[in-house]
Parts: sequence; structure tokens; C-alpha cells
Amino acid sequence: MTTSLPGRAALLLAFSAFAAACPGPPEGGPADLVVRGGAIHTVDAESPVVEALAVRDGRFVFVGSLRETGRWIGEATEVIELDGRAVIPGLIDGHVHLESGLSLVRGVDLTGIADRDEWTRRIAARAAELGPGAWIVGGRWDHTLSGGEFPSVEELDPVTPDNPVVLSDIDGHTAWANSLALELAGVDAETPDPPGGRILRYASGAPTGILLETAGGLVEEHVPPLSAGEEREIMRQTFQNAAKLGLTGVHTMAGPERIPAYLEFAAGGQLPLRVWYGAFGSADRAEELAAARDDARRDLAAVAAARGPTFEVGYAKLVADGVLSARTAALLAPYADAPDKSGFMVTEFDDLAASVTRFHEVGFPVAVHAIGDLAVRASLDAFEAAAERGPRPELADRIEHIEVLDPEDAPRFRELGVLASFNPHHCITGIDVYNTDRLGEVRAAWSFAWGAARDAGATLVFGSDWATAPLDPLRQLYAATVRQKPSGGPAGGWHPEQRVSWQEALTAYTLGPAAASGWDDEIGSIQVGKWADFVVLSGAVPDPPDRSILDLRVDSTWLAGAPTHRTASGR
Repeated sequence: MTTSLPGRAALLLAFSAFAAACPGPPEGGPADLVVRGGAIHTVDAESPVVEALAVRDGRFVFVGSLRETGRWIGEATEVIELDGRAVIPGLIDGHVHLESGLSLVRGVDLTGIADRDEWTRRIAARAAELGPGAWIVGGRWDHTLSGGEFPSVEELDPVTPDNPVVLSDIDGHTAWANSLALELAGVDAETPDPPGGRILRYASGAPTGILLETAGGLVEEHVPPLSAGEEREIMRQTFQNAAKLGLTGVHTMAGPERIPAYLEFAAGGQLPLRVWYGAFGSADRAEELAAARDDARRDLAAVAAARGPTFEVGYAKLVADGVLSARTAALLAPYADAPDKSGFMVTEFDDLAASVTRFHEVGFPVAVHAIGDLAVRASLDAFEAAAERGPRPELADRIEHIEVLDPEDAPRFRELGVLASFNPHHCITGIDVYNTDRLGEVRAAWSFAWGAARDAGATLVFGSDWATAPLDPLRQLYAATVRQKPSGGPAGGWHPEQRVSWQEALTAYTLGPAAASGWDDEIGSIQVGKWADFVVLSGAVPDPPDRSILDLRVDSTWLAGAPTHRTASGR
């Protein structure tokens, strides 16, 4: 039978449509890995959710629909069938202190424990394990969980008569020491308060054992350092734990002395995270930090070419004030529950502005810890003053925590190009504990004001502030989108107008931190050409977000197309 010309044309059109729908093998050959069959949250505004992705040579080479995946699969291609599970970009913690875990592993961990008798039992047990003379460190105690009163030497001394003890509180801004530690450090009734700190005292002038802000350093500087081997092993454990939680990157903040350890891990291919390092330090060390930045870029150039950005000394970290829990956060008006207190500036404005200016001169953006609304305003003023004095760095400055924001200051983040860096879990731990007590109803509405900052045009960055809060990013994303205690309540969320959407929260934990480090062209979203950093979750993401986010687990974590963590179900 002869086919008519119109019939042949129809067949040709049908064949062309079929060929277009089923193209041949891609240029460059099949993918190394294909992931398909679930909701892949890309953080790409043009295609926010897709069904499949493909990876070759460590990069995404395809992001799209399920029906297009066949052409990417060859004999050696690994295929992960999601069966409805979700995929998200590799998570980047925008504010973490990885070195904080060193003291917890070395000492005692009191995180989340409300029973003060349990504190002393654990401390006594650790003293018995370590033996007389050994320093006991760690802590992360939270006095707001147990009546709100600070502990004292009277609680520590009976259980640690032969061990010096100095334990950080949950915020890392208050230290609790026993009498032996105070004696070894030479802290007594005659010791003056250091700049930016307070020694709490009895009526006699003797220290109570509580050291606020910089006063903690009077004792902490006497703690013997870990050996290099001990430090490296604890860091290795910390990195692996982060990968298990879906982290592929962190903005960690620590002293310059830890930089060589990170370089060693990165150069040896043993760093399962992309680390953007914020160095604590006074402005007179700006040149030293700039040299460390340049050396790291040179030494790790080959590593970066093979797997993307790995480690960089990227910014400087300064501290403006304290914390709400200890009433050391600097407020524009007095504390609602202590009208004679309004906190204090750890770094006065003139010094803050001068330090920002100096770091800008060597090309460093600056992150400023500012919790109270006075400290937030002073930090914005310091950035504005520095911009008037000299050149601004290529990357944006940022303010960390911002637990109280005055409405007049919200638009200034966009106007000055300053990033708003928040720690969502801190919000839900303070609900019904001290947030409203400290601030009163009016100011509490502007506490953890993520929504207001967003509405004012600020760019959001989210992070955990571990070890003062859980490192688990899913708990942070839950807090940001639901604003309820993990145990439930308040109904509808605490000041629900300040919640953000799942897409906004995920962006603030992926592309936002990537952009802050200048790496957003390479990581931070699931897009063709970027390094294949992604996370396979154990189930679908609830829409709208609810408490079931806390039930999700990480089945596998991938960095540049290679697994850094994988469970049996992560296949």
C-alpha cells in the first residue's frame, strides 16, 4: 500500500515529535548518577520543583522531568529511585561554631537539661572519670530552664573539690566557674571587671562563679589546650556529624589559630564540608588574616578546581553586645522584667566602626554579633560610617542574630546592603521562657523578626549558632516556618506574622549563605552547571510546613556528586 503525500507528512511530523521527546544520548556520554521520582526542591526561581536530576563529573548536567531521564542512563550510571522522597540542595549553615564541639566532647554536655541536680551529677561523674587536677569544660547549661537563677560556686565546689571547672552557658556568653578555677586564674574580690564583661559578686565582693561576656576569658585562658592529635580527631567527628545532618557547607566562626587545621583537612581531601571561615580578632590583625586568606586560596587552588570551593578565610567576626537570657544584650529601652537594666555594648561604637573600616581596607566583609535593638542599630551605624570612610568589600557585611529589631531599622538592611543573619531555633526555645518577659509585648512582636526583615527588602541568611542550638538544619527550618515549640504551641505560631515560607527558609539555608561567600555561581541551588551538592530526605516535605518536618531524616548527603553520608535507605 502506498502512503499518500499528506500521510507521509503526518508520519514525518509524528516521528519528529517523537525524536524531540526522546533525544539521543547527551553530548559527553551518560551521567554518573541519576536521581528521580520525587519532589526535587531546586531553589531555582524559574523551576522551583522538578522530578529528576543527573550528575556527571561532580556537576549537575540535567535538572528536569522524569520522562527525560532515560537518555542520561548508561550501563555504569547509578540510579536512585526516590519513590516520593524529597531532595533539597546541600544545606549551608550560615552561622556555626564548629570548634564549640571540641569542649563538649572533651568535657561535659548539659544541653537541654532543666534539672540542676542532674547538672551536678554529670559534672561529678566527669570529674571521677578524668581524675584529680583535670580541668572540666564544656557545659551549655541553660538557667532559664530551671527557674531563671544563675548557678554559683556553692553548687560546683562540693562535687569538684579537686578539679578546676569552667562551663559555658547555652549562649556561650556566660561562664560558670568553681572556686578552684577562680583561684588558679587569680580572680577574687579585688579583680576589676574587664572591658566588655562583668564578674557577678556577693555582697562581700567575692565572685559568685558567674562571669558575663569577656569576663569568662579570665578563667578560660587558663584551660590547657588539646593536643594536635586530640583536636584533629574531634574535628573529624564533628565534620562527619554535620554531613549526616545534610550539611555540605558552613560559615564557621573561630579564632585565627584554627585555620591551619582546616587547611590540613582540606588539602588532604578530608573535609566533607565547604567552609567559609569567619575569624574572630581585633582589627590590628587584619593584615595577618588577609595573608592567611591569600595563602589558602593559593594552596587550595587545585582542590577547588577538582571539587569546587572548599575552604576560605572569608570574613571577620566582631561582637557588639551580649544575650537576652543574661540581660547583657544592649537594648534601646530597659528590660521589661528589670527596669534598672538595659544591657551593655561589649564593643563601643567608635571601636566598632574603626574595626569595620580597617577590615574593609583589606577586603574583608564583617559579621557583627548584635542581639539587642541598640546593638543592631549601632552595627548598622558602624557599617554606614565605614562606607563613608573608605571602600566597601566586594561581599556584603552582615549582622548576626538580630533577636530584637526596632521597626525604624528594618529598611536600613536593604539600603546599606547588609545581610540579616538569623538563628531560627533560638526563637522557639525562648517561647514562654524569657522572650516576652525580657521585652514586653510590644517589643516581643519585633523579636526574631524574619518576616519584617524580608518585607523591608533584607536578604536573609539562616544558621544554627551551634553549639548554642541544635546543628540539625531541619529543626532550624521547622522553627523558621512554623514558630512553635517542638512540643507544640502556641497555636498558630508565636507572632506568626514573622514566619517565612518553606521556599524562603530553604533559600536562606542554601543560596543565601552561598551568595554571602560569593560562591552562588557554583553552589547553593540545584541547577545545571553547578557542583552537585544535594540531600536526599527520608520523605516528602509537608505543604504547608508543620511539625512533621521534625520527623524527616537525611538518607544521603552529596558533595560534588560524591556521598559524604549515606544510610541503607539512601539508595
